Amino acid sequence: MRTLAVLAVFATHLIGWPRGGFVGIDVFFVISGFFVTDMLLRAAGPTGAVSPGRFWLDRARRILPTALAVLIATYVASVFLLPDRVHDIGVDALFSLVFLANWRFAAPGIEPGSPLLHYWPLSIEEQFYLVWPLLVLAITALVVRRAWSRGRWVGLVAATSGVLTAASLGWATYQTAFSPHGAFFDTAARAWELGVGALLATAVGVFTHTPVWMRPLLSWAGVALITASLVLISPDSGGFPVPWALLPVAGTALVIAAGIGSEPMFQPLLRNQAATYLGDLSYALYLVHWPVIVLLGTVMDTSVYFYAGALALSFGLAIACHHFLENPLRHGSWSAVRQAREDMRHGLFHVERSTKVAAVAALILITLSVITFAARPDRYQQTHPAAPCCGHIE
Repeated sequence: MRTLAVLAVFATHLIGWPRGGFVGIDVFFVISGFFVTDMLLRAAGPTGAVSPGRFWLDRARRILPTALAVLIATYVASVFLLPDRVHDIGVDALFSLVFLANWRFAAPGIEPGSPLLHYWPLSIEEQFYLVWPLLVLAITALVVRRAWSRGRWVGLVAATSGVLTAASLGWATYQTAFSPHGAFFDTAARAWELGVGALLATAVGVFTHTPVWMRPLLSWAGVALITASLVLISPDSGGFPVPWALLPVAGTALVIAAGIGSEPMFQPLLRNQAATYLGDLSYALYLVHWPVIVLLGTVMDTSVYFYAGALALSFGLAIACHHFLENPLRHGSWSAVRQAREDMRHGLFHVERSTKVAAVAALILITLSVITFAARPDRYQQTHPAAPCCGHIE
């Protein structure tokens, strides 16, 4: 599911296909709500307690290193490629750093096309991650004090999720009617999508008993709804996020429900190794692709060379970030670093084959992007010196 969402958003930004971005973000939100709530409920299972501090630390190790690296790299590149806008991009970076980018881009008068525009959904997710564990902790404390059963605890979490989801959906309906631009970026107007995922997580015990024959039907029905969303939803159709977002949200919920407990049969679209790897790569790919497209567009005409260069550079940087920044800092520790130094000292250190393959693949893709940049036809065109950064090289 993450693979399909990232590819939809990527297609949106690369070829100007707005339907993909609308649908991809909705899919992201439902998946995030499900996995975060499921993680909190599982963590509280053995001990009967939720640790927000531990949860936030794990999330920080997961998302901050790559997000911070992309922010810094984008700002530095903007100094050279977008000097007239570097101040605004710096402000965008600060809002993105503290996960308030959605409110920044919702404000009137903000110039569109920022290379950091794609941080707004991450901001909404992180705001959800900040508040939701505290609510689960409060519910857990109440349940422990009254010595209620685990079933009653999960039911109370589900009821809270349902009430908040319904309230958010109502607010989104109102905002869509009277302020559609604000509704698009409004945390309260998009929280219901995360809430649907949270509700699914509280019903894991029910969906684990789904009959085997029904799982592929649910999965393909969900894929069909998401595909229909790609066709039906557009910026000109109006009614977004409500009611149109209900379509991809329902489709994503069906796909997730079909995979709870065991993977559905006859679903090669989501279960092949390529889709799994792209899913692992999805976070890094999402972070790097939009700055690459915007910044590369300042020095290249829109042509097959631009598309090939943006595609190669995005995947090359994503592979490098995932394997050499995201994973080491997420799973590493000081003891592992000390052990690696000892192994190097005694000639026992060996790099895993997957790491070598990733390094070679990233290098090849980045090299291909450089070749397409150097070979583009507009490289030899001359432009007026008073119009820099307009798609040509002086």
